[in-house]
Amino acid sequence: MTIESKLFNLCIDESPPRNEPLVAKYMRSFAFPVLSKLSPFNISKTGSYLSANKNVILQKYGAEAENDITSVLEKLDTLISDILSNAPFRELRSDNIDVKIWNKVLDDFSDQDGNRPTWVFANWLYTECYIHRRIFEAFETSSLLKNYDPFFEQKMNALTHCEDATDILGKFLVKYFNKNDVQLQNLREDIPKIIKCSLWGNRCDLSQTGGDAIAQTESPLNLVDSLQPLMLADESSKIVDFLFTSLDEPNDNKILDIILDNAGYELFTDLCLADYLMTYKFVNTVRFHGKAIPWFISDVTIQDFSATINHIAHASRSETLKELGKRWEAYFKSGQWIFESEQFWTLPFNFGQMKSLDNDLYSKLSQSFLIISKGDLNYRKLVGDVFWEPTVPFTEAVGNFKPSKLVALRTLKSDITCGLAEGLAEHISKNDPDWLKIGKYAVIHVDGI
Repeated sequence: MTIESKLFNLCIDESPPRNEPLVAKYMRSFAFPVLSKLSPFNISKTGSYLSANKNVILQKYGAEAENDITSVLEKLDTLISDILSNAPFRELRSDNIDVKIWNKVLDDFSDQDGNRPTWVFANWLYTECYIHRRIFEAFETSSLLKNYDPFFEQKMNALTHCEDATDILGKFLVKYFNKNDVQLQNLREDIPKIIKCSLWGNRCDLSQTGGDAIAQTESPLNLVDSLQPLMLADESSKIVDFLFTSLDEPNDNKILDIILDNAGYELFTDLCLADYLMTYKFVNTVRFHGKAIPWFISDVTIQDFSATINHIAHASRSETLKELGKRWEAYFKSGQWIFESEQFWTLPFNFGQMKSLDNDLYSKLSQSFLIISKGDLNYRKLVGDVFWEPTVPFTEAVGNFKPSKLVALRTLKSDITCGLAEGLAEHISKNDPDWLKIGKYAVIHVDGI
């Protein structure tokens, strides 16, 4: 029996139970193929990239780094073997500040006899986060590659491959920003377009492709119109009404918090949305929340964030993009834009646990005028990674995570969804059985607005 067949033999050929957290043992959930196929593929691709770039790494870090490369490759191979053989989870072994928390979680998930959780049977959110934390551990326990991000080049490629699309959106914004007579009606009509550019940017997710760039070549603004039929829930009108009502309320401390997802093209669209809301005084400050470590291949770190703005401001082929990038540099120098990377975002907890586990972060978000959550993983964490009935209201699914007014922008890449109209899920699944998992459809949900 191969280790792959062992994994299959442990699983059940059924859909996951409704209103329960996802578990990979149910073969008709998205968790099972991610565990058995996509995660091993992504880990293997990480190793292949490291091997292919060996000479570049040695030039930068010195000949001593060769031992580190060998060690990292061995640890990645072990991780794949552990997954496919359903081996028990083990403690993390680095001196990083988060290790005590991870190992406490491991103890909490172990039974009274000390039997540790395994890949097939543990809650999927914990399992998937643990996979990516183990990938980072392979690097951080080395001597010279502790801070090496094996995905950085792919993330930057994902940006540069989309320069035609970024230029189109950039020209639209810069032309807009340079007008002296923008009417409120124009803003009311265009805010949903800018929001949806940020939403659909979430389709460009390297974790779905093993790091291969997804080129966005179409006009983002035209794309918004053509993709509208794929919006399964669209509460953007509520966002617009809320923003315009706020213009009449004197407040010099309107903080927008954006919980980021992917680097590359998606990050560019997020920056465009932030700039738009800043320029027209809907918000005064933007806090971007990224990841403290390389995470889920394409998630934004401070290195990605800084390199993205620097590239746009100084290395773009387009003078318009350079102008836009310099605006963004100025926001940071003035303190109007802030990048933060709290530890909570790379722990295996859902957002409903934030108030009890990281009250400082919850309190910070409570100061927010508006919170925008980007992407599929953040959405799953918002709703507890529970396989809800699709008609359960979003406001109910987010539970006790209520620090401030909330917007979720998400293209669907997992089984988890909620807030859909009666019968809509059944109608789509008849014609598109994999509709939940392929990033084709999208939702805009709000809570508290």
